[in-house]
Amino acid sequence: MFVPDNLKTNAYRTLRLSANATLSDVHTAAASMRRAAMLGVSGTTEEDAPELGEVSRTEADIRTAVGRLQNPVQRLSDRLFWFHLPKSLNTNERPRLAEVVQGQSDRAAWGHDQALLGLLAALAAGVGDAGVPIWTEALRAWNGIVCDDDYWALTLALEERGSFEPAALPSEGDALRKDAVMLAAAPIVMAARDALARNDTSTVRRITVALEDLADTGPWALVAREDVVSPAVERFHALCEAVREEFGSKIVREPSAGRDNKSFCDAGLERFRSEIEPALRNLVQLVPPGNEAAQRSRESAALCLSGIAADYTWADDFITAEKLNEEALRLAQETLGALRIEEGLAQIREAARKQRVFGSLKPVSSAPTLSTINGFGFTLYGKSDFDEETRSHVATYYFVGLFIPVFPIARYRVIDQGGRRYSFLGKLPLRKGDRWHLGITAAAIVVLLLGGIISSQNSTSSYVPSTNPAYRPQSSQLSELKVRIDSGRSRITMLETKLKPAFDELNILKTQMEPLASELKSLDDKRKAGIYIDISDYNSKVDRYNSLLSRQRSLIAANSTDFQTYDDLVKQDSELVARYNAIKR
Repeated sequence: MFVPDNLKTNAYRTLRLSANATLSDVHTAAASMRRAAMLGVSGTTEEDAPELGEVSRTEADIRTAVGRLQNPVQRLSDRLFWFHLPKSLNTNERPRLAEVVQGQSDRAAWGHDQALLGLLAALAAGVGDAGVPIWTEALRAWNGIVCDDDYWALTLALEERGSFEPAALPSEGDALRKDAVMLAAAPIVMAARDALARNDTSTVRRITVALEDLADTGPWALVAREDVVSPAVERFHALCEAVREEFGSKIVREPSAGRDNKSFCDAGLERFRSEIEPALRNLVQLVPPGNEAAQRSRESAALCLSGIAADYTWADDFITAEKLNEEALRLAQETLGALRIEEGLAQIREAARKQRVFGSLKPVSSAPTLSTINGFGFTLYGKSDFDEETRSHVATYYFVGLFIPVFPIARYRVIDQGGRRYSFLGKLPLRKGDRWHLGITAAAIVVLLLGGIISSQNSTSSYVPSTNPAYRPQSSQLSELKVRIDSGRSRITMLETKLKPAFDELNILKTQMEPLASELKSLDDKRKAGIYIDISDYNSKVDRYNSLLSRQRSLIAANSTDFQTYDDLVKQDSELVARYNAIKR
């Protein structure tokens, strides 16, 4: 991982001094380091924290270190990121700190050094599944030190004791205190940026969720999270603007240009589906639900889609414009852009309704025959796409046998006059499902005819009628199963869309609960083994875990009926597909 300069080239590290060193100690150490460099005996020891990398101690490095410790702002920063006690002692039982200024306890120095060791452990752990929780814990501990007034009293007392000129001012300490946690978090933020550049969304997601979890430690976490995702957000906004500019500028806003405009609209929508939608899915995976960056990105995508919908009105396709605006409105929920989209949607609803009712109708010269004899004949089935203003609906005209729909012939928009009497407003083309029905039925009849011809020609065979009332021609069974499979999958798709927010939130809750559960188990094991643990921190983790668990159970309970229906439909789909394949074989 990236090791920041405030650790790697820390002046106290270069001169091999503790953070309690005086100005006299600085000059003495510098002279000693110069002699060691001349003799070629300078090397790296355990006190240098070799896990941070090799320590360079050239003459230029020594001069730079002395210069940093003579500058009050840089001195405060380097003292904050180095040890007060020898590093080897920090791993043993807490000793007394002999150098502490009169009136200061060793508690602040010891706590600071333990928190700094936590940051070094986090650097070694990286940002994998196991590493990010270590970072979370280390940054919480570091925030505790930053909020500890005793530590800052100690560091200002060391300024006075060390005879530094000029001494650091309290205001300079306050400025460092404000940025101290952000400085400590720099490696994990840099790792997230690098993961984003490599399109490693899982790593970015882990880090942004951790930063969300650290929001209670101060505003730095929100700033850091925004810093991580802002490049992706800016690129996404630029993409939305580019798509709108490219295709919106080609639209000719004249009533006679509808045909030409349609191709530009279709191309713009295709670009939205192929580029903007996948980019938005990737972006919202980087941040927790409800995050401001995710909301702004959804708003940008929604406004882009709404702009494409407006273009479709200049292509005389108000139905598509209405559907796209409705989709954009769902996308823009809880954003200011939703108000703009609602206004545009209200303006095209009436035009879309009229186009839906009358736009695709072909005139009929006379009403079709509606009569049956002994269950065979022609009739209307179905009632869809009801229009309130005209009181009309769409029905399918079938040839029926024993009152069972056999052949779909046409679709009509009609007004039910009662008593099986209808007013026919116009004719519509068959739907894809109707054409499948027609094709399958025709194929089944052909198969039956061929089977009868072959059977009659086979003089050595005799036909024995089936006595099984459940027997039906194979093609009929396949047709029915196909219809049931398609119907079930349509319901599955609708349920998936409805349950997607719940699924997404449950997955996010899982990613937050699993590391917490692991930490709590580890702390329980330590407590059982007699090892000291921070009870207040343990209780805080328990509270966070219980809060997440409560939310998880609430989500499951609120959607239990839909979850059960979804599972039943998936199971039914598997069984129907198996039966369909068995019959085909």
